[in-house]
Amino acid sequence: MTSRRPIRRRVNVTFDLSLPAPQRANILGSGWTQIAAGFGLVILIGTVLLMLPITTESGSATHPLDALFTAVSATCVTGLVVVETQEHWNFFGELVILVMIQIGGLGYMVGTSILLWMLGRRLSVRGQFLLRQYYGAPTVGEAAHFARNVIAYAAIFEVVGVVVLWFAFVEADVSPGESAWWALFHSVSAFNNAGFAVTGADMIPYAGDPFVLMPIAFLVIAGSVGAIPVLSLTHRRTLRALSLDTKLIFVTTAGLLVVGCVYILLAEWTNPETLGRVSSGDRPVLAFFQSAMPRTAGFSAVDAGAMSDETKFLQVGLMFIGGAAGSTAGGIKVGTFSILLIAIVATLRGSDDMVGFGRRVPAMVIRQALTLGLLMVAATFGLATILLIVGGGEFVFIDVLYEAQSALSTVGLSGGITAEFNEVGRLAIVAGMILGRFGPLILVLEMTKRRPKGHIRLPEDSIRIG
Repeated sequence: MTSRRPIRRRVNVTFDLSLPAPQRANILGSGWTQIAAGFGLVILIGTVLLMLPITTESGSATHPLDALFTAVSATCVTGLVVVETQEHWNFFGELVILVMIQIGGLGYMVGTSILLWMLGRRLSVRGQFLLRQYYGAPTVGEAAHFARNVIAYAAIFEVVGVVVLWFAFVEADVSPGESAWWALFHSVSAFNNAGFAVTGADMIPYAGDPFVLMPIAFLVIAGSVGAIPVLSLTHRRTLRALSLDTKLIFVTTAGLLVVGCVYILLAEWTNPETLGRVSSGDRPVLAFFQSAMPRTAGFSAVDAGAMSDETKFLQVGLMFIGGAAGSTAGGIKVGTFSILLIAIVATLRGSDDMVGFGRRVPAMVIRQALTLGLLMVAATFGLATILLIVGGGEFVFIDVLYEAQSALSTVGLSGGITAEFNEVGRLAIVAGMILGRFGPLILVLEMTKRRPKGHIRLPEDSIRIG
């Protein structure tokens, strides 16, 4: 009888007990906190400077809250004011505001990259990554080169704007010296979508002057579109080769401009305090200007408070959308709005794929766009509610909603009630401007973080809708 012997096999099992290398603590935290810290420093310095008597026409110190409000509005490229820019600030004060607008428009990190570039130093990988996060540079390796392209893009438009506006203001009987300063200030303010004006009455005195309105409108559009789409046109041989993002930006921007212009023409044609102030031939230009400003600049060639409620509501919608991602504009961005439209069309058609220009949009992008849009709606009505409570019933809802959306979308259009709020209301608007400037950026950065995927998928269930 043959005995069976058990066969023993040795199984080697290796357990990986290695621990990740400890990382050095970063006192400034993540990327978005570094960007926010940079802007916060600019706001702090600007507030202190604007409080000094040397920045005012009267030679007296400015109230800290008024200085803070102006500094936040300039750095967040909004344009809302509680003191008249030309009457309250002298040349030095206006210069401080202009510098904050430029820094706020191009961004703190781009300014830092210029300094490092001039010193002959190379950006760190982390610094380049932050530039790509904030401005949408295609790759980390191209971030520094991209920052230089953004600077060149801004410089070209601003310099051309200065030249054109100088001739326009001179033709409008403004002295050559004052025209030079006005041209520089408004060119920078328009391109950065800030909406600050030093004419003393915004653009109202030039409501019938297309040689002033059209350059400002095109500067605003150039700033709200941003460098990426325009540079893409120069690097792509055919329109078909453009990315879906670029196509959506141009098509949606053009569509919103046309819809806004036609709507304002129809709604304000006979209004003697808006379009009715100018000749019939000048009204289309004025309507186009007023359609471009919510994209998100705060210039206005008419009394915004005198517009009809339906026009204000339209402009609230345009302010809500804003400009393109990576530009100087605010709002939820035209890309987000376009994605939501694509999702709506696909849902109505019963299609599982969200398609635009022959390209499928990932489901995750749809969810991110929906999240950003709904949070902006919540923030707008939240700020409007606070302002209504603070106002004590003195203001109607549409005017308060207009002001709240203008702050959150960093637009700067105002019906004239911002300066009438008390300290609490002004602080709420300051918070709204900061949230509108950094909120979408922070939200997008948080949503794009890689997170570990769970291995357990729970069962689905249906919910009744409608």
